[in-house]
Amino acid sequence: MEGGEQPDILRHFQAGQEARLAGDLDKAATHLFQAFELNPASIHILLEIGLLQSQRGEWEHARHCFDQALQVQPDNPQALDAMAHACQAQGQLSEAIKYWSRAVDLQPDYAVAWQNLGLAHEHLDQLPEAIAAHQQAATLRPDDAKSHRLLGMAQLDYGLLSAARKCNERALELAPDDPEANWQRFFLRALEGDFPGAWPDYECRFNLPGRTTPDFSSDAQRWQGEELPGQTLLLHAEQGFGDTLQMIRYASRCAERVGRVHVWAPEALRRLLANATGVSAMVDQPGAFDAHLPMMSLPGVFGDSLESPPTAPYLGKWSGADTPLRNIGLAWAGSGNQPLDRRSVPLAELSPLWNVPDVTWHSLQVDRREAIAGTPLRDRADELTDFAASAEVMAELDAVICVDSAVAHLAGAIGVRAWVLLSFAPDWRWGREGERTPWYPSLKLVRQEYGESWTTVAQRLAAQLQ
Repeated sequence: MEGGEQPDILRHFQAGQEARLAGDLDKAATHLFQAFELNPASIHILLEIGLLQSQRGEWEHARHCFDQALQVQPDNPQALDAMAHACQAQGQLSEAIKYWSRAVDLQPDYAVAWQNLGLAHEHLDQLPEAIAAHQQAATLRPDDAKSHRLLGMAQLDYGLLSAARKCNERALELAPDDPEANWQRFFLRALEGDFPGAWPDYECRFNLPGRTTPDFSSDAQRWQGEELPGQTLLLHAEQGFGDTLQMIRYASRCAERVGRVHVWAPEALRRLLANATGVSAMVDQPGAFDAHLPMMSLPGVFGDSLESPPTAPYLGKWSGADTPLRNIGLAWAGSGNQPLDRRSVPLAELSPLWNVPDVTWHSLQVDRREAIAGTPLRDRADELTDFAASAEVMAELDAVICVDSAVAHLAGAIGVRAWVLLSFAPDWRWGREGERTPWYPSLKLVRQEYGESWTTVAQRLAAQLQ
């Protein structure tokens, strides 16, 4: 606040700011609007009310406050940063970048704004620009673990693995217990195929923001791979459908060490997973068990390397013969619940596939059905009632083309021939290079290069199919 503010204005402003920071937004509003009535021209009060509206998710009101502040002080870096956040929240990343760029031009040592600018560029896949911004933030804050981790993330996505490792090492030196830095080390090691070195760090996933695992309110021990003759082990799903399909392969190994293997998974998977080797029973309620383990921890328990995962198919060999490509299934999008969804592909960008002669195309999407209009895709969504039904449909096809989604894992788990479209920044399980994966012998990986359109990728794939 300005030094000459009247005591009542200052009192209301400070009380409102304290209440906002404490999360008491109603109290904050009472004090801040009283301060505003006493001095509607104050930049500080306008900014504080805008931040309050931001916390409420009232972005238009917030932007109005920030706009008023910028009309008075167009070169105020804090107002520019606040306006950029509001633009970002409304999905206007290009506008946000303009405001953050202006903020760091005016105040080159504004580390937080550099960091925010880097994240915005990364969400638009502008990775050289993201790296440059994060380098500025890390230079300004050499002892801030987050700055080094975010720089490493952008470098990782751009394929600069050596540089990303150095940033990750620095982040861990500064914050060895930071779950996000430990997760980044897992991702780097797994991406390069060092799975034995990666699995211990994978356990930090439960401490990541927003990550949870089912709580069965049991005193049963967490299984460490020990022999439990005559006893029951509960394996429980914890993440997406694809993760569960990938890891159910370990049920057969578990069955060699315990008396019974019970599996809890979402209902859509139960009928299919009941056929997995080693599964004694699928359960909708955990019941009595002697030990438990989240399914994604299984490869760590067995200490698997890239060369040694249990081989696929492991849910029955439903198909996989090298038949002529007459009927091909297509799944072009994942669930959409990832904040940075690079794996999904706009269907229109796959149109070069329609030029492959003598192919009947089948949509394997259970959602986004409206996108099929005007394409040669036959809608099979009504038949895809669960994953067992999906497996039956896929077994009728000669091949599948899909993105990194549960469809890819299902195809690999049942031995169906499939081409998997991978973005330039693939998930850890697919590695950085190569067109084959030890996880699923029936899959062929089709990799996008950075800056390459999906239309170009589709043209390459169409040429292979002809």
